[in-house]
Amino acid sequence: MKYARQERRPEWYDSDESKIYESATSGSHFLNEWYEFDDRADAIAYIGRAFGSQSFTDEFTPHSDGEIYAYDQFTPESVANAFAQDEYVLIEQSEPASIAEMIWAESSF
Repeated sequence: MKYARQERRPEWYDSDESKIYESATSGSHFLNEWYEFDDRADAIAYIGRAFGSQSFTDEFTPHSDGEIYAYDQFTPESVANAFAQDEYVLIEQSEPASIAEMIWAESSF
């Protein structure tokens, strides 16, 4: 995993086709964020450890299957009645949150 907070794209960004690259940018702002992950598991592990802003936690939550989901991927009844997040029930055909959406939720923009 690589991370940079800087105005311009780092040299390593988008340099290896086997990696996942995501960014949260606004022009050449000094708070632009650049990420490189080995794979989705690497991204989820990092996001699970490092992301905790209110805007992120208002939109996403980890699930017992090891993934992170947007709240709309759980049945409303399970979210309303659960005593803990591991009791949330996924809807049929639920999809894990996109890495890009989670990065934007955590970003300064």
